[in-house]
Amino acid sequence: MRLLIKGIVQGVGFRPFVYRLARELGLKGYVKNRGDGVEICIEESKEFIQRLQKELPPLAKIEAIEVIGECEAEEPFSILESEATKSATFLSPDISTCDECLEELFDPSNRRYRYPLINCTNCGPRYTIIRALPYDRNNTSMAPFRMCRRCGEEYNDPNSRFYHAQPIGCNECGPKVRLGELEGYEAIKEAARLIKSGKIVAIKGVGGFHLVCKESEAKRLRAKKRRSKKPFAVMFQSIEAIEKACKIDEGERALILSKERPIVVVKKRGGFEGAAPDIDRVGVFLPYSPIYYLLFSLLSDPLIVTSANISDEPIIKDEESLRALGIADEVLWYEREIERSCDDSVMIVADSKPIFYRLSRGFGPKSFYVDRKLPSILAVGARQKNTIALAYENSIILSPHIGDIKNVESFDYFVKVIEDFKRIYDVTPQIVACDMHPHYETSRYARELGTNVVEVQHHRAHIWAAVAEMELTNHKLKGADFVGFAWDGTGYGDDGSIWGGEVFVEDKRRYHFEPFKIAGGERAIKQIDLIAKSLMRHVGLEVENRLFNLAYEKGASFVTSSVGRLFDAVALFSGLANYQEYEGFTGLLIEKAYRGGSERYEYMIEDGVIRIDWRSLINDKKEHIPTKFLNTLAAIIEDIALREKRAVILSGGVFQNRTLLEITTKALQKRNIPYFFPIQTPINDGGIALGQVWWAVRKGVI
Repeated sequence: MRLLIKGIVQGVGFRPFVYRLARELGLKGYVKNRGDGVEICIEESKEFIQRLQKELPPLAKIEAIEVIGECEAEEPFSILESEATKSATFLSPDISTCDECLEELFDPSNRRYRYPLINCTNCGPRYTIIRALPYDRNNTSMAPFRMCRRCGEEYNDPNSRFYHAQPIGCNECGPKVRLGELEGYEAIKEAARLIKSGKIVAIKGVGGFHLVCKESEAKRLRAKKRRSKKPFAVMFQSIEAIEKACKIDEGERALILSKERPIVVVKKRGGFEGAAPDIDRVGVFLPYSPIYYLLFSLLSDPLIVTSANISDEPIIKDEESLRALGIADEVLWYEREIERSCDDSVMIVADSKPIFYRLSRGFGPKSFYVDRKLPSILAVGARQKNTIALAYENSIILSPHIGDIKNVESFDYFVKVIEDFKRIYDVTPQIVACDMHPHYETSRYARELGTNVVEVQHHRAHIWAAVAEMELTNHKLKGADFVGFAWDGTGYGDDGSIWGGEVFVEDKRRYHFEPFKIAGGERAIKQIDLIAKSLMRHVGLEVENRLFNLAYEKGASFVTSSVGRLFDAVALFSGLANYQEYEGFTGLLIEKAYRGGSERYEYMIEDGVIRIDWRSLINDKKEHIPTKFLNTLAAIIEDIALREKRAVILSGGVFQNRTLLEITTKALQKRNIPYFFPIQTPINDGGIALGQVWWAVRKGVI
């Protein structure tokens, strides 16, 4: 029989696994890569099929097994050369260095001792080096590097863990790591010396350059990067070092140690003001590439490790752009090209579940298998935290994080990712799904393609992103009636106003926060005193500021139901902030000030409009406001869920607030109300593209 295996089955040791299993069972046939998966010709065997699915290599994932015909299986079982067909296989994300490679990296008797780019079939770069499918060396940025004899022998030995490990190399034949005139381990030693002496060193990571320094140099790095208070991530030598510096639970510990090695935002025990000023959280992670493991063998103190870019621009992946940036004092780089940028993933753990702030290295691209044929759809996502999604045949692919589309550089990168995906997966979209905002750059791009365009309202896309994840992963809420809470900062509504506090029953907007006018236009998103004063005017309180009152009555303004903007106002009323330093800043401050308990403010829900007693909040003691505000939001969710007698979906950037999410889910658990929020895709705007695709598919508009 001839089988076509679809899923993450290329570049992850799947073919040698099939080869060894078939030989062990004494079966005839062959296995080979195709653009649309892996083809297996083999004698019929129930044991083979059972073990094929149960004993997979650690990075492999089977989404479907299709019988595509009969074949005459020949003896002995062999691995054939790849066949070029239409691409429908899933790209594997880049994965952190495995334990076996680490052992060899620090073994003086091993020929890859201190080789800074060591990898094997079970680890290393994938997504960031591939140029085309199928995933073979000549289709990667390793093509220019000719293997030495010993690497070639391992590469061609199905019993070796280096079999067809496309980035395979060693100190003799692999790409060189350089710093000035130094190379290899000597270059890394010099980088460690420079960091110790207080220098900022740019280090070429798996998906782009990082800026690395001691925490004592954070102020200088902030000035150069134009990033006043937005947190930097901190890389530690070991999990034990993280546990000394931070309070982490078992879920956070497991996520930090996972093979994907994301940045995990956890509570500080104290300090790290340079990395994360004013808040009680810090993003921490462990080394995930051999360069960082070698660096930390020479350093013991934690290091600030942040993307090499100006804030809001894509991470830099080439040396020329890095040097033009002018931030680093020195550069540690390697010769292998990065085909596409891929930033670090950022996550939290809430309600004992992982939540993505940013889906990227280690997790992206995120692939879903669909048990029906789809038309080819390109979804271009939102303006902030942009990702794109591509649907075709039986697949939906969500890209890694692209970023905020706010300038020419980020827009150009957005377009490049789209063209890259279309080329790699050999797809020409029949439909393009976009946000209905008339001025989003992403939506303008979609409309200018001259293809059938489907516009999806922003908050519906949030809800349908969660529905897509539920249905594509067979979650227990699959098919259940639901009430969906889509709370965030900004989204263009059906009525032309700015939504952000929406509640849907199925696809209909059933409830929303009372809209109010905000003076100052877009300036108010940063100058949050304008939001607070506008809310005061809205509830009939006086504001003793003539210029503001004039602006409120006659100046630029917008009307919104945004819960994100309510957080901003509450932060000011609480005395926590008067300026939005970065997106989510006020939410983190409110979270830090939360004190527990059940006290809340009164609210009303009438004709679908949610009204909080703002007068009581504004006149309350400042230290009470954050706690009572979060409790009120949780109570509103519980109340509506009980009214509707439906399962609950939570989606949108507001639910990145761990405290709000956890007090809400605890209340729902007490009431035995089923609930769901995204855990495999971003809960924020990073999931919008998936929601756009799934809304178009499920609503039958295509």
